[in-house]
Amino acid sequence: MLSALSACRTLEDQTVASAKMTRATFAIADSNSDGKLSKTELAEHKHSEALAEFDLDNDGKISSTEWAAARPSAGENDPYFNAVDKNGDGSITQDEAILFISEHVSFGNMFEDVDKNGDFSLHWKEIDEAAPSSLNVTLFSFHPDA
Repeated sequence: MLSALSACRTLEDQTVASAKMTRATFAIADSNSDGKLSKTELAEHKHSEALAEFDLDNDGKISSTEWAAARPSAGENDPYFNAVDKNGDGSITQDEAILFISEHVSFGNMFEDVDKNGDFSLHWKEIDEAAPSSLNVTLFSFHPDA
């Protein structure tokens, strides 16, 4: 496991480049194909992007070990990890991540800022006109107390 962890990118002391969402990515994130993204769809998409990078064993969850590899200074018993791991089983499932991201105040604020027409959905035009960093959210973007 140590060799796999050494290949993991940490989030500390790094600037994450935030690419603008493409139309193709928008179509993938729009899971119900209604031409707009709900908070849940956006949270699901952002979590799936994080899984691709941080789920080292590809089990669809982020374990405490994988979390610690991404956030080494947080330590083994990170209260933030524990806040997201609602059932306390030592891993963050998709449902736990989506719930945490979509209910987080800063995610809601970001969503409202991009949702220019105020319909509680993000349309392609709104996303295309948003700053690239506006939608760069993952579990690792938040602090549980913020």
